[in-house]
Amino acid sequence: MSRSGGPAADRGRVVLVTGASGGIGRATAERFATAGYRVAVHYGTNRAAGEAVALEVDGIAFGCDVADPDAVATMVRAAEDALGPIDVAVCNAGFYEERPLVAIDDVLWERSLRVLLGGGFHVARAVVPGMRARGHGSIVVVASELALCGGVEVAHYVAGKAALIGLARSLARELAPHLRVNIVAPGAVDTPLLPDRDRGPSYTDTVPLRRIGRPAEIAEAILHLAEAPWSTGALYSPNGGVVIQ
Repeated sequence: MSRSGGPAADRGRVVLVTGASGGIGRATAERFATAGYRVAVHYGTNRAAGEAVALEVDGIAFGCDVADPDAVATMVRAAEDALGPIDVAVCNAGFYEERPLVAIDDVLWERSLRVLLGGGFHVARAVVPGMRARGHGSIVVVASELALCGGVEVAHYVAGKAALIGLARSLARELAPHLRVNIVAPGAVDTPLLPDRDRGPSYTDTVPLRRIGRPAEIAEAILHLAEAPWSTGALYSPNGGVVIQ
């Protein structure tokens, strides 16, 4: 685990955002910073991008593999030592790769589950004891609209994201009444992970609101659920109307 940058802690509200070096994670770090949070910016492999976000939000960057439970526990301890107790954890780290079923080897299958599902589990397990001791805390996991409707050539990805929803809902019951756990499941969003085919009219013409989402819109949803005092186990899917439930 590596750490870089940042000022001394002032013991204000603290958020940990995993996968914050770009896309939705970066927008989330920025939004929480504007809301007055001290931000622990997690990155996986792109240290330069993580440090750039940390500099922008006056936070601290921490690098680790969320699939490694010991590394996550070390990151959480370091973040709390530097910034203060974590009030909100946003489990956003992930990756996206398309492969047909017969081409999904054991390495990709296991990595998908260890990052998409295991990453959220490891973060929750690391932050919950402190949150419980303090009597409050909020966790938001970032899933996907594909976990609600399925997708083509992404069985490994959908399996991990759907399982993450199940994990969050179970934790919402287990950790109530003092801790809350909620889910944001975005549709197609303008990030580097989005395939080019989903950016043009061949896709957007099928979206009721006729466009893809913006990272800032997802960040707003995450902040709302993080702070909503009477919401736990809730799933909000901003997707332009592609999935209506």
